[in-house]
Amino acid sequence: MNTIQLKYFLSAAKHLSFSETAKEFYMTQPAISHQISELEQELGTRLFERTARGVILTKSGIQFLEDAKGFLDLETASKNRIRSLSASDSCHLKIGYLASPCKYFLPEVIHQFRRAYPQVDIELIRMDALEIVDSIDQKQYDIYFSLMEDIKRRPDYQNRKIHEDNYSLVCRSDHPCLHNFKIDYTKIATEPFLMFEPDKAAFMSRQICQVCKDLNFTPRIAHTYRSMEEVLFAVESGLGITILPYKIKDYVKASLVYVPLDSSHTACSIGAAWLEQEGQPAVSWFMNILNQHLIRLATQD
Repeated sequence: MNTIQLKYFLSAAKHLSFSETAKEFYMTQPAISHQISELEQELGTRLFERTARGVILTKSGIQFLEDAKGFLDLETASKNRIRSLSASDSCHLKIGYLASPCKYFLPEVIHQFRRAYPQVDIELIRMDALEIVDSIDQKQYDIYFSLMEDIKRRPDYQNRKIHEDNYSLVCRSDHPCLHNFKIDYTKIATEPFLMFEPDKAAFMSRQICQVCKDLNFTPRIAHTYRSMEEVLFAVESGLGITILPYKIKDYVKASLVYVPLDSSHTACSIGAAWLEQEGQPAVSWFMNILNQHLIRLATQD
């Protein structure tokens, strides 16, 4: 079985005529019939029933039709991939990312990408939100993963949302606020509150303040920190409480409690922005791998 036989088969299945297939490939009808017969012998089953008016697909032929299309699609994709790799002897991909929100999907996507495209060298640059905003304005990297508000509507970059998350109260498991079934926000307002440095995470800082406003309390900010990990470390150390996206609990391991908040519709969206350039096929390859991974995650949910 070879690809040219599959092409003859698909043409005959489309026209239901060996004569029409012969015309399409500038061959004689007996030559096409011979190639189809060889394919049938190799598969051990008849693909067509011969009739006075032409041919019709058998049940086996109908079943094999999708397989044949799949084989040829795979051949085309493989050729395109090899040609793209040949066109650029060494592909290099630069990815800027926010560390904490990307932990639940990005390492696995990169692993899958490396298996599919081992020739591509990947440079990972961990950044804070402000650094990503400055970097994307200068078009320094090919792909960014950050807050949607910071990366959307950037010139020349395409973007898509990856996931959306609601905010939660984060505290130690022995914090007094957990003793009651319902959170008393008037008491929360008196607690030392831990925040990001506003210039390092401007949008999230504004959102957290909006959440507090929605819940009718003003946080008593005791300390500010440069990164998510520093905020969580301080909470775990008993220096105060904070408000962060709920999904943080899944990808930052700490012995903390995440309590969903009441009556807050403010959400935090994580997304990707990518710059497609001629001669840089690795960006499209990476985004395809990411999309496949997100589809798998969605079906698992």
